[in-house]
Amino acid sequence: MLSYEGIFFDENALKIIKANELYHLPILNDIIHCTFKYHPLENEIFDELVGKEFEITLIGYGCDGKNSGFQIKLPDELINYYINYDEDNNTKLKIPHITTSLSEGAEASDTKNLNFLPLENPITIIGKFGYWIKDKNKEYVSFEPYKNIKKI
Repeated sequence: MLSYEGIFFDENALKIIKANELYHLPILNDIIHCTFKYHPLENEIFDELVGKEFEITLIGYGCDGKNSGFQIKLPDELINYYINYDEDNNTKLKIPHITTSLSEGAEASDTKNLNFLPLENPITIIGKFGYWIKDKNKEYVSFEPYKNIKKI
């Protein structure tokens, strides 16, 4: 089952992200990503983007002792694909962000509520569009079109 879709960051991007995190909370987010849509419907699955790399810019940082993360700026070509609406207000988009670390009991989804302070020097990293799949007791990132995954 496709759990969510978004931009996932590799080891090179992770090194840059970790080097610029101001406060390192105890629990590291092991799969650094920006969610574009949680539990997408069939017409919200963007196979045309899967596996493609994009430049993402870290523009702000926030930490409240529970969550730590970066606000990101998406390239113009991805704006219409970012459909991560707030659960409480289905007309308001969440701030595009990535969660880097958490405290015990914190929820990664709360990173959207951080007060992101602008970075003095924005940082560009590369990410790849993909899917987080939960299937029969295994979870993984896939860069294959969803139409191919469903057949496996």
